Order: sequence, then structure tokens, then C-alpha cells
Amino acid sequence: MSRRTFPSKSAFPSKSAKTVTVALLAAATVVLGPLSPALADPGPARSASPVTGDADLVRRQAPMLVLADELEAAGKAGGSGFAGVVLDVPAGVVHLYWKGAAPRAVDVATAKAPAGVRVEVHAAAHSAEELREQADRIIRKHGLSAGGDVHRVTPLEDGSGLELGVVRTPGTPVTRAVTEPLVTRTEVEEPVTPYDGRRGGGSPFEGGIRINGCSAAFTAVALPEGPGGPQTEKLLGAAHCVDYVGQRVYTGSVLVGHVEAVNPELDTSLIAVAPGTSITGWMWDGGVGDGSEFTKPVQGTSAPRKGTFVCTSGAASGVHCDIKISKTGSTLDWRTHVSRAVSVGDQRQGELAAGDGDSGGPVFTLESNFSSVLAAGVIIGGDPKRPATCTYLSTDCSTRVFFTDFRAVQSHWAPLYLMAG
Repeated sequence: MSRRTFPSKSAFPSKSAKTVTVALLAAATVVLGPLSPALADPGPARSASPVTGDADLVRRQAPMLVLADELEAAGKAGGSGFAGVVLDVPAGVVHLYWKGAAPRAVDVATAKAPAGVRVEVHAAAHSAEELREQADRIIRKHGLSAGGDVHRVTPLEDGSGLELGVVRTPGTPVTRAVTEPLVTRTEVEEPVTPYDGRRGGGSPFEGGIRINGCSAAFTAVALPEGPGGPQTEKLLGAAHCVDYVGQRVYTGSVLVGHVEAVNPELDTSLIAVAPGTSITGWMWDGGVGDGSEFTKPVQGTSAPRKGTFVCTSGAASGVHCDIKISKTGSTLDWRTHVSRAVSVGDQRQGELAAGDGDSGGPVFTLESNFSSVLAAGVIIGGDPKRPATCTYLSTDCSTRVFFTDFRAVQSHWAPLYLMAG
């Protein structure tokens, strides 16, 4: 297994040397990374786990992710039978699940499979649309906010049914939601712990910096509503890290801008960058305040797929990789609100995936040459039942990370475009 080391910051272009372009990506995504609020005296720096992983797996999954997007697009264009896509990266297999006969467009997309990758099409009992509708009904009827014990509902990517995450003390009766139609399995779990960046510097701002005790996501640009209007620059963060629309947002003592909008359903906030400041299409990688930090260009987006390997970049705990996505498209009930389009990832070696202060931070995939990244999601929390040894400024960490799909975030605030480096 090859390991990627952290180049020094000097090995990368300075902010002033970066050429920033706006990628007009129809399906852009954003990821955020929160940071611990107590930064006055962080004490001795603790190193984050190296950005590890099998280099061959990272390279193999890059074209597989592109093919998965094409299969999903073909499926949606062909009708409502699409159920899901699962990647088996080590085996080089893209599994497509479909209810009924797959349309001709799927065959066309399958024929594009690169060398060493094959597509296997499987029959599904239910479509993704059917499962989402039932998931919404179960949350409304049995969710924490309705007085029930269902914390999470996840449509299974193979179309077989729904998985429930329930909050229940051992010995108490089985939740009534287990008997609901399409429910195939249940996990007992704790509610997600929200993780409320890098130490702030001046403008221009990058993704992964510390903002108001949490982390910033990828940077984005909103196009003018009418002809001749100005483009406006934005950062994205976690909704649970801000108090109100209009609130000022700082990185260290430097004003970044103000909260322009909040979407609790996607647990994200839209931050308007202050006049006289700017953003870049890069994000922070490496550690926190120990000289190992560096930046990388963000070149596009990547949809969360079960079986995909991703990394997180929190302003409190630094960068962590070898995180394998185990669940996608989940609905979470926080008691105060419901979040949707949530994926779950687990660090394969049982090490840190995210920690307190990382909320809002980027979740990303590496391109095959490791020199740039694709935005995949926004960190929103971790699992207190899966503790991990913390790094840097974080003090409450988990081997599991929950994150919101960036493409869902971008779609909600359309037309909003990823700033590409």
C-alpha cells in the first residue's frame, strides 16, 4: 500500500500565483470542514493520520465514478426504474440496479466502460423513487421529531428496501417502524453528533479554512440574475454552525463575509464573501498549524457512491483518507429538523474520519494523479459510538463521518457554480 506524504507549502503556488477560473459545472458539489472553537492556545500540535490509501484503488475508481454518472443519467432518462449504483473498486465492477427492463441508453453507457472495468446490471425489487417516497413517510410517522425512535432511513442501493437507524435502549420494545412496508433491516445507533479550519488567513479564501469555530467548504460563484449584473463569490458551511441569516463570519480575526442563507434540510449555509475580499478554486489539504498544510485545486464534482473511497478535510483535525462510503441518500431526523441527501463513510483502519470543529468541511475524492480533487460532500457530524483518537485541535472524534451530497447542495442554490482552481 503506497502512502502519500505531505509536500511543504512552498512546493505549491502561492495564493498570488494561482490562476482562478470558474468551472460552469451543471452538477457541481460542495464540501465543508468545521474547526474547534477554542483556538487561543491549542497546545502542542498533533499530527493527523497521513493521507493514506492504496494508490491503485484511487486511480481505478476515477473512471468508474465517471461511468457511474453516465449510467445514472441514462437510467433517469429512460424512466423511473433506476434503483442505484454500487462500486466494487478492487474488483473493477460497477453494479447497476434497475427495476424492470433497463432502457437502451444503459446499454450505450455500458459499452463505454474503460479497459479493466465491467458493468453488471441486476434486477431490483424497487426503484430509488419508490424507496425515497416510503423513507419520507416513515420519517414523518416514526422519526425522532414525531416522538418515535427512527433517527435514519437509508434506501438500499440495490433496490431491495430500506434500512432504519433507530435510537433505542437495550431491552425496550422493537420500534413499530420495523413493520412498515419495504423495511428490510434495522441498526441500533446514536443520533449524529454535529461537529461544530485551518487557522484563518487573509483574502483570498480557500475551502477548508476555519470559520466561526467550524470549517468552510468549497468555494462557489453565483451568476447574475439579469444581463450585465456582477458575479458574486460564496463559501459554503454547515447550517448548525451559524446562528442566523446576516451573522458575520470570521476566519480567525479576519472578516470573511456574512451568512446569506441557511438550508437545515441539507445542513448547509451560504456565505456571501465581504466586499474587497475574494476566493480561489483551491482547498486546504494536510494538517493544522504544523507546517504540513498545503493547497490543491478543485477541478470538479463527484457523486457519493457506495463503495467509493473519499477523504475529509476539517479545519480542526486535518485531512483523513481511506474512508469508504457505506450508505448514500439517507434521511436523518435530528429531533429539531430533518436532513436529506446524507451519506455515511467509515475509515477502513478504524482511525479518525472527522472530529469536532470539522462540520462544514470538505469531503472529496482524489483524481488519479493525486494533484487535484473532486468535491463530493459537506461534513455534518460523526457517530459517538465509534470513537477515534483525535488529532490537532479536535477533542471528540469518530471513525464514521456523515456528510451531505454536494451536488444536492449546489442544485438547491442553483445557479451556483463550483469555483475551479
